[in-house]
Amino acid sequence: MTVSIITICYNNEKDIRRTIESVVYQTYSQIEYIIVDGKSSDNSLQIINQYKRKISKVISEPDMNLYDAINKGIKLSTGDIVGLIHAGDQLYDNQVIQKVVDFHHCNEIDISYGDSQIINRKGEIIRINKSPRYSPRLVRRGWMPSHQSIYVKRSLFQVYGYYNIALHPAADYEWFIRYFYVNRPKIQHIDAFIIKFHTGGISTSNYMKRLGKESKERIKECWRINGIKAPGGIVYLKFIRKIKQYILGII
Repeated sequence: MTVSIITICYNNEKDIRRTIESVVYQTYSQIEYIIVDGKSSDNSLQIINQYKRKISKVISEPDMNLYDAINKGIKLSTGDIVGLIHAGDQLYDNQVIQKVVDFHHCNEIDISYGDSQIINRKGEIIRINKSPRYSPRLVRRGWMPSHQSIYVKRSLFQVYGYYNIALHPAADYEWFIRYFYVNRPKIQHIDAFIIKFHTGGISTSNYMKRLGKESKERIKECWRINGIKAPGGIVYLKFIRKIKQYILGII
């Protein structure tokens, strides 16, 4: 099984190295690593090119937003399953992809998702996202796993579609509803940490923007575009779940 891993990057010269090394030093060897750079003006591309023998494909060109960049990477991929790791973040350890592959083989599934941590600049855990066993009912209660803990059969993108770039910065939430609630292929939770998010990386920066922009109407739109009325209290439920994740990071 070949695993395609896609990293999007834009002016992340301080953090891109740890992201790359977390991928290229995996114990599992059948990895197609694709980096989509948004025409960085700093030294990101120079750092990326230091690892070019271990990277399958690199493109550097302007994009419309991060979901446009992700779509480019998915369309370039040829692996059996696809996962994301944004610049600034890192795979939890060097055996993560082996665990994911073994899990897909043993369970004959279409999608797996795991757990994650958010780490601050001091290396301290400030938030933990431990996901439950999959149930569509949980989606209506505001649950969503860490997006970069998800690994998907590549063939599903041609069936269910790519990220809707017009919904930035909530396109990953709409994608999640479409895959985990509307279509519901074979989905299973892997009881393992998959990803470490670092404050200051693309993921946490986009999250902070979302706090200001992902209004009630934007969340409702993600449901409405799939022909479903948003569950009552969904914004409140999503907020409560995030509070619980920060509490887990403290205790």
